Amino acid sequence: MSELQVLVALDTEIDRGWTEALITRDSKLVVLDYLELNGPSSSGLGIGDALVVAVADYTAEVREFVQQASRQHPTRPIVLVCPSTGGYVGDAFESGVDDVVVLPPDSSAQHVDAALTRQLVFALEKALIRKNGTGSVNDSESSRVICVLGLKGGSGKTLTSTNLGVALADAGHKVALIDLDLQFGDLGLAMGLSPERTMYDLVRSGGSLDAGKLEDFLVEHASGARALLAPVRPDQAAAITVPFLTEVTRLLASIHDYVVIDTPPSFTPEVISAVDTSTDVLVVAMRDTLSLKNTRLGLDTLERMDYDRRRVRLLLNRANTNVGIEREDVLAILGRDVDILVPSDREITRSINQGTPIALQRGSDAAKAFRGLADLYVNGSRNGAAEHVAESDDETAATPSRRPLFRRAVRSA
Repeated sequence: MSELQVLVALDTEIDRGWTEALITRDSKLVVLDYLELNGPSSSGLGIGDALVVAVADYTAEVREFVQQASRQHPTRPIVLVCPSTGGYVGDAFESGVDDVVVLPPDSSAQHVDAALTRQLVFALEKALIRKNGTGSVNDSESSRVICVLGLKGGSGKTLTSTNLGVALADAGHKVALIDLDLQFGDLGLAMGLSPERTMYDLVRSGGSLDAGKLEDFLVEHASGARALLAPVRPDQAAAITVPFLTEVTRLLASIHDYVVIDTPPSFTPEVISAVDTSTDVLVVAMRDTLSLKNTRLGLDTLERMDYDRRRVRLLLNRANTNVGIEREDVLAILGRDVDILVPSDREITRSINQGTPIALQRGSDAAKAFRGLADLYVNGSRNGAAEHVAESDDETAATPSRRPLFRRAVRSA
């Protein structure tokens, strides 16, 4: 994308010098005007390719301004620049914000990180592409970045990320996994990998970041998949910034066929960035009311972010358990059908405890389902969806009310 002409709206608390330094670091960005938020000049909202709203806090005044700007020019993207999310992300997207760039606490004109400018440019480009309806910024046929979301703890998000990654690697593809649960990540444990080198060590190593350096911090699994592990202590997570993670994902995608991102169960700034940099989103749910409710909220959030719904797939974990929630209930709660069904398997718990992903166990029904999931990304259309699930041994003993979950399923190879 060539030159971007932007309009910048500021509140009275934000440092204009810092904002100017942030934007002028990239010659691609051309500022047409600086406006005072809700000031006399804010009526000139009709110019520019995009609107950047830089504020010290997301207040009711900011919300009103964004709503007004969105109503006046619904096809022009709005990117919010703010020091911290403070739990307002859903409200911001609801009001008309297309993306959020979170500022570090030490933002000043003397300290402007080039990576933060790149993140802003990326957010603007991505928002413009979405508004024009042309798809994802990372729409590359050479690599896929799959962001795995589980909006309730214990839904099987890490289990899914691990087994998808090793199944893709076992099929001969070059795969990298990222543990984005920075405080309590278990990806290494699930893969049986020792955290000798972690994301925190990479940050602390200093110097410039490139693909060659990044590869030195990847831990390799027996399947061939490589993982960038989360810090070993929760307090180390603070050293890892969103711009850093964005650059890591970009570099990994440049040298791998697939990048699988395991996320914490919430829409943190890191998760929002991961969604933004992904080509595909896989949402993991279970057959219980809380999990399905959170999943529906997550799907709604993706809709508000204008994420292409054709690139969102839904996996139902422990799909054959009899808990009083039938397929029609799942459809009613989620508003859409499930793409992938993974049956319960007593070997799953054992595989996690032993650090040996079940996808590598050829005779397991769950393994067949996870390999079917990998096959869906390898051979399935990006814009289509298909169900893959291995029929469980106990399906024949299932009650008629459970059997419909598998009736329309396709047996995995």
